[in-house]
Amino acid sequence: MAQIGVLYRLVATITCFVCLGFNVGMCSESDALIKTYVSSSLPSNDGLVMSAKLKVHKISGSEWDSLVIDSEVPVMVMFTAYWCGPCRVMSPMFDKLASQFTDGFKFYTLDVDQETDIAERYAIRSMPTTIVFKSGNVVARVTGVDLGRLTQIARDILGD
Repeated sequence: MAQIGVLYRLVATITCFVCLGFNVGMCSESDALIKTYVSSSLPSNDGLVMSAKLKVHKISGSEWDSLVIDSEVPVMVMFTAYWCGPCRVMSPMFDKLASQFTDGFKFYTLDVDQETDIAERYAIRSMPTTIVFKSGNVVARVTGVDLGRLTQIARDILGD
């Protein structure tokens, strides 16, 4: 059993580094996903799965125009899928970003498997892909797990 525990930790750690692009600086105690993994017990990974759930509102195609295109404030949309590992890594980071910019931005997620028309319209090929809209127009696009870039885009748009 101890060998399985060690192997489980090794696989989880390697997966962490791969998903974060070997950016060890992002793999810190303050990262909610990593913190949950480190503090969780080995027999159960329920905390890890729960921490990957999004707090940001998931929108549907019927809400798209009213919430994104017609928005008077900039909107950041993360295109994701339930089976996407890097999306689960990005989810708590996206939540954190949303909490930092609550006054100037709206944040949403969209499931590409459920909303294929919108995913095709914006040529989503890799996930997570995050697109920033301002006045209904695409002003920025980031593919992958890159919280630093998304934070900088938000600051640039808000003029901070």
